Amino acid sequence: MKPSEIRTRNLSDHERLRGDLDRLEALVIDLRAGRAALETLRLEMEALLVRLQAHMHWEETYLLPALREADAWGEERAERLARDHREQRELLDFLNARLRDEAQPAALVARDVDHLVALLRDDMREEESELLDERVLRDDVVAIAAETG
Repeated sequence: MKPSEIRTRNLSDHERLRGDLDRLEALVIDLRAGRAALETLRLEMEALLVRLQAHMHWEETYLLPALREADAWGEERAERLARDHREQRELLDFLNARLRDEAQPAALVARDVDHLVALLRDDMREEESELLDERVLRDDVVAIAAETG
């Protein structure tokens, strides 16, 4: 897969995830207003967590190698993404455990969802500007310290 294809696929995934986040935000608003059930929010969050795990796996399979080969800073970018994914998985595991705990009040679950939505939006924005930029993931080869004649 070419770097530009990886970039396009990842940006497309991010757009779908943003749609999921929009729906979750609307559900939280409806839950707080008494128009939605906590169980509905839990189910939507569980579905999002599954999609996020699949997205991170895809990034690790395709994006990490592309970043490593992109340029002189590729290894640092790849390590940063791997570290971010480890931290995100820890957070997702924590939130998933709280989500499954039926004793958790609706207000706490709603706050957890709000926190996760904000975090994911920030992470995607950062990833797009620093890792998915077309100057980083490009199909042409960039030679460092190449001599021209």
